[in-house]
Amino acid sequence: MLLCLLATAQAATPTRTTPAAAKPQLLPAEAWDRIRTGRVHVERDFIDATLAQRLRADATLLQERGLFRPDGLSRLGEAKERQGFNRGDRQTYAGGWEASEGDSAARRLLAGKLAALRREAALALRRPSMGRAGAVADERSYNWYEPGASLRRHGDEFHEETKGPKGWLLPTRRSLTWLLYLNKEWRAEEGGALRAYERARPCDHAVGATDDGDVQVGWVGEDREVPVFFGEDEHGERVLYDALGHVRGGCAAGVAAPPLATIADAGVRLIRGSLDRNEAPPAGEAIQDIRPVAGTLLLFDSIAVPHEVLAVTAERPRVACTGWFHELLPAP
Repeated sequence: MLLCLLATAQAATPTRTTPAAAKPQLLPAEAWDRIRTGRVHVERDFIDATLAQRLRADATLLQERGLFRPDGLSRLGEAKERQGFNRGDRQTYAGGWEASEGDSAARRLLAGKLAALRREAALALRRPSMGRAGAVADERSYNWYEPGASLRRHGDEFHEETKGPKGWLLPTRRSLTWLLYLNKEWRAEEGGALRAYERARPCDHAVGATDDGDVQVGWVGEDREVPVFFGEDEHGERVLYDALGHVRGGCAAGVAAPPLATIADAGVRLIRGSLDRNEAPPAGEAIQDIRPVAGTLLLFDSIAVPHEVLAVTAERPRVACTGWFHELLPAP
């Protein structure tokens, strides 16, 4: 809540900084600094070649058995009547990660390493409920892109009150996005890169959400980026406020979602997930393209970093493990 942030904003250390007791072991400390401030961390060789090969073979077997379903539109942002699924869309394994079919032992090996990573992330990012909630709420699956497939720009999570009737239905939200690539000796000319839209200017503050659970909706600042959150002040009024504790605007208690016009009037640069086909990217973004090489792990905040998958130009499929670590939502 704003009252809590106003108190902490006077301190030199921003919210959600790494506590002294946290000793990350799977990833270096600078990885968590990047994630905390809204950037993508790329960790090469997070798993060895043997496990990557086993997981790739497992995904291939499950695909051959017809257990993948299209779930990511390559034509997001176009007219609804043109958005039907086709071969150009992402496919996701429809079975449970703990299912007995295929190489379930390889999936269990990865699940154990991801559980350790989740616990480490909860400490390093000061998101304690991610360490508790993740045991039941985490999402894990395989993604499969046929030659020519792509995934348009999108965000993985948003403020519950921007979701309309789908908001506040679940006890948790996506907090941290992870992707683990399984493609042996993948070359740049084969396409399929993950394109991340980071902020061009530096940020000194924790992104995504406050310690009280108020979720980020945009950015302000000139020389450096400052996250803007949507929550309540000490009087229960719904307000926009930045990480420095400055109120940027308010809205009536009866409003069902943060009105975009009010946010724009407050000078806030909205986090834009999907864009219309001919819409220019928002100002202030910097592009990072990451090649999907086997064993490479990507981690980033699920709210702060819009991203897309560029078209696969290879003659082979692009395969990955993907998922999200969840944290608890505050009561609405």
